This record gives sequence, C-alpha cells and structure tokens, in this order.
Amino acid sequence: MNMAKRTKKKRSAKGAKRPARKSTSRMDLLLRWPVGIGLLVLVCLLLGLWLAQDRRDEKTAVPAYEEERSNRFGELVGEVELIIYQSLHQLGVHASQIQFRQVIHRVQHNRQWDFTELEVTLPQEQSLASVHKLFSKNMGALSGQVTLESSKKTGSDLELLIRVEGSLTHRLALFQGPKQASQKAQPTAVPKVAIVIDDLGYDGKLARKFLKIEGPLSFSVLPHGTFSKSIARRIHDAGQELLLHLPMEPTGYPEVNPGVGALLVEMTDVELVQTLRKNLDAFPYVKGVNNHMGSKFCQDESKFIPVMLELNTRGLFFLDSRTTSKTKAYTVAQELHVP
Repeated sequence: MNMAKRTKKKRSAKGAKRPARKSTSRMDLLLRWPVGIGLLVLVCLLLGLWLAQDRRDEKTAVPAYEEERSNRFGELVGEVELIIYQSLHQLGVHASQIQFRQVIHRVQHNRQWDFTELEVTLPQEQSLASVHKLFSKNMGALSGQVTLESSKKTGSDLELLIRVEGSLTHRLALFQGPKQASQKAQPTAVPKVAIVIDDLGYDGKLARKFLKIEGPLSFSVLPHGTFSKSIARRIHDAGQELLLHLPMEPTGYPEVNPGVGALLVEMTDVELVQTLRKNLDAFPYVKGVNNHMGSKFCQDESKFIPVMLELNTRGLFFLDSRTTSKTKAYTVAQELHVP
C-alpha cells in the first residue's frame, strides 16, 4: 500500500515536471526566432549589396535609335567611293600616294553629298589607258546611274570625273610617277576623321570598354540615362571629348520614342530653350551636341533657330547625325555661326 502511494507520488511528480520542460523549450524558441530572423535579414542585405555592386553598371533598357530611311542617291555615292578605293588598290596605289585636295558639302535638287577631289600618284608601270579601262570596267556595275568622264588637264596626266545621276560627286587628278606629282602645288590640308561613339548612358560596362581604346575619341551621352552622369564623368576624367546626345522628335513619334528630354516640334521657342538648357546642365563638360533621332525635328528650320542660338551663346558645336537627308541643321548652323 505504501509502495503504491510512493509510486503514484513519483509518477505525479514526474508528470508535474513535464510542463516545465515544454515551457522552457518554447521560451528557447521564442528567444532564438529574433536572432535567426536577424541573421537572415543580414545575409539578404549583404547579398543585395553585392548584387547591386556587381550590376551597378549593367545595361538597362536602352531607347531605340534612328537611321535615315533608304536614300538611293546616298547609297550610290557610297558605292562609287568603294569602287574608287578598290580600283586604286588593284592598281597598286598605296595610301600615302592618295591626297585629298578638297571635300565640299553640296546641296542640289534635294540631294546632299560630300564632293570629293583626290590627287593620286600612280605606279610608273601603270599606263593611263589601263587605268581608265579598269575604272570603266569597275564602274560598269552601276551603268545607267553613274557616268565616268576622262580628260587630260593641265597639271595632271589624267582627270576622271564621276557623276551620280547627273551630279558631279568625285574628281580624280591622276599622275604617273612621283616626278610629275612633285611639280604640283602643295594640296590643301588633309581632312581629318572624327570617331564619335553615341547612344551612351545605359551601359556603364560598355562605356568603360570604349574608354580603354587608345587614341582621341568623342563620346556622346544621352542626358537622362540610368548611368549618364557617371559615364560623362569618366569620359571627362579620361581626357576625351564629351558631347550631349540630344533627343529630338523622329518622324514616327510618339510610336518611336526618342526618350526623356526630347525636343519636339510642337514646343514653343521658350520650351525648346528650357529643355535644351536642362539637358546641357546635366553635363558641365560638354564641348558640343549631336542629335539622337530627330528625323522630323531636323527638317524644321524654324525650330532649329532657338537651339542654334543657345549653342552659339555657350560656344558649343553641333554635329548632325543625319537621320534624314532633308535636315536643315547645316544651313541654320552656318547662318548663326555655329561650328
């Protein structure tokens, strides 16, 4: 009987301790939860910072760019230039034997092109007849659209005149051997080539790769891109030329969107200048401006006037991206003395 009571007491005592253990286990869990959550948040935060650092210069959605619609005359001029240089290469003419006398921008019958005059020293073994025959053969692919005329002018052994759809686009003064060429007066200054990399502002890594290229380059940055300010600062720090890639209204607007800060045809002169100033003020180191899209805006001479006046005031140049062959940028820039 006593033994049964003792056993019952022990069991009841053991039973009394079990809730205490359960209570302690819950308390431990309650204490551990905040610590676990804190560690999880810290890990997520560190991971987020690492990803943000790694992706800081990753490209994001880039606005579309615009190219001039098919311009057969311009395409023909380009094909002629390719044939000229291929022909000279076939004749064994070295690049040092080719000099630019002049390159003149011409406008005629709603056409625009760069009239080019070259002075070429031919290898002595090449006869003038063989030179003319080769050029005639190579130009034959464009027969009916391109004509080749030859004549002997004072001061050159052979002169070739090339016309595209009736417009004179190229003149070549050819000399046999260095002696005849040396009798000529010194040619005018050789044209320089400028390489402009534009549409920057949305891909920092790509911009850094371009900045590693040795040599003078110009970089044109969109005014309100995700990484525009940091890219512009890097360009300036690298000692390279910085341009503002100014968004302008394209022909397909609003379906074709030039992006934030665009100059639109419907804007007043005051609105145009205010928008332009806001874009320019985004980069304090710009040397000039070129247009992003703008096939519609660039055809409106009256809209270009306030833009060019502001550029003139700031001492900036304008580079026409030529998204349309009907652009008025060159005409207005000349009138308002904008380089």
